[in-house]
Amino acid sequence: MNYFERRRIRQALRQGLKDAQHIRNLREDVAESGAVERLDEAAQQVRKVLQSGDWTKAEPAAADLSARITALTPKRPCSWLRENLEIMVVALAVAMAFRTYFIQPFKIPTSSMSPTLFGIHYFPQAKPDWLDRTPLRLAKWMVFGSWYMEIRSKASGRLQIVETNEGRLFVINGRAHQVFAPMTEHVADGDMVVPGQLLASGMRVAGDHIFVNKVAWNFLRPRRGEIMVFKTDGIIHPQIKQNEHYVKRLVGLPGETLGVIPPYLTINGRKMTEPESIARVAAARGYHGYQHMGTYLTNQNNRVQLSKEEFFACGDNQRNSLDSRYWGPVERANLVGPAFLVYWPLSRRWGRAD
Repeated sequence: MNYFERRRIRQALRQGLKDAQHIRNLREDVAESGAVERLDEAAQQVRKVLQSGDWTKAEPAAADLSARITALTPKRPCSWLRENLEIMVVALAVAMAFRTYFIQPFKIPTSSMSPTLFGIHYFPQAKPDWLDRTPLRLAKWMVFGSWYMEIRSKASGRLQIVETNEGRLFVINGRAHQVFAPMTEHVADGDMVVPGQLLASGMRVAGDHIFVNKVAWNFLRPRRGEIMVFKTDGIIHPQIKQNEHYVKRLVGLPGETLGVIPPYLTINGRKMTEPESIARVAAARGYHGYQHMGTYLTNQNNRVQLSKEEFFACGDNQRNSLDSRYWGPVERANLVGPAFLVYWPLSRRWGRAD
């Protein structure tokens, strides 16, 4: 027997003695009569082997000690399930702590920040393609957040189309079917339809999901142009629910005087052409620029003076954004943090939040 084999045996025997001492400390006060004594005898035999160096007796001594340890170890039914549950509980606790104090996910439900961030939106599609068949459709949704959907009639009768802010209502015999623009429509106003008939089809795409840095503004001042997340607590407006979160562009800082001269935002009377995010809303393709809307900036003569604890939030999609122009400044206490990453779905906006 060479040196390395002897070394391996000695290490295994010493580890067995450590395990024996550990189980003895745990179980000696509740173990059945004689079990601890038998464990001590087996441990003594292992020590004799280590002292004498008679390695021919090492295997039976180690096996006897292992059996005594097993006899003292409490039986745990469904141990594999318990271990997995423990891992899941710990992982969940860590994730919840991380979410509470450091990074929190949010989703964009509406189009108020488009085309910087997209909410839930639709594309026309007349029929499913090969990626829209099970199981590939699930993979497509997991990666791109898109899901082919069909709207079919739930009644029979003559179709009446009613225009709404969110699309069109297909009304059949008193039953309404919501059709979102720009889905592909397969029927026309006044058509006779039957139950199950295809009315419209298209691709529904999930809104952008973002991560928000909840730590940054504890150490750094909020900067103009950042995508801000804030709580709606204390904001009074008929369309605002309390205890929710909104995502907008931070355009006004404490102590500033804001105004709008379309398509520009003005700060202290000066047209803002920086940072880049502010300038893009004012002039770039895909945006309408800053607009007179709401109750606070209804015309060119209106101004909003921010206090030392107030910020002004605007959506990039100015014509379709319920923001500070309607309900006023956001208090510092309501700030959550800046968005820094679009993590799902995969699109041209994936990555650093612009």
